[in-house]
Amino acid sequence: MEANSSIIFVTGGVRSGKSSFAERLAIEYARKASAELHYIATAVNTDAEMQARIARHQRIRKTQKVKWNSHEQSVDIGELARVFSKKDVILLDCLTVLVNNELFLKEQQHEMIEIKLKKDLVKLSRSCQVLILVSNEVTYEPSTDPFVQKYCRILNRLHYFLVQHATDAYLVENGIVQRKKGGEE
Repeated sequence: MEANSSIIFVTGGVRSGKSSFAERLAIEYARKASAELHYIATAVNTDAEMQARIARHQRIRKTQKVKWNSHEQSVDIGELARVFSKKDVILLDCLTVLVNNELFLKEQQHEMIEIKLKKDLVKLSRSCQVLILVSNEVTYEPSTDPFVQKYCRILNRLHYFLVQHATDAYLVENGIVQRKKGGEE
């Protein structure tokens, strides 16, 4: 990854407050650097629950006193790299959904997904000043389903890769933020 870019990794349980924390962080970084704010939404409107979650996130961003440039990109996030500049702060929400989308929406070998996503994430990180990635911890409860196990392995390896390259990493549980890597703000 590029030394001039900062990667910030935010993870935690489902509905733990990760997205809200990541949004506040992105706004703070953008204000400090007078940068443009970009939001990459990876969710796909598949049912009523997801539709409500997407609408809720959109409403929250609209009430904030900042301008978000939104990009809906459920797969192939590396294609967006050309849109950004080194002055931009990007929030990608969320990696968990992105992995799911790459597994189910694209016709590709599962073995290639991890490699492709790493390349896409590197390309994205090189295109901006700060890249904030939100993901879920999904492996707290092991599964016996081979496909779920493969999904969890891909996600865990991506998490490991990203944390190794991140300047900061956070775990959010029940609204409580714990810095796991990085210095003082």
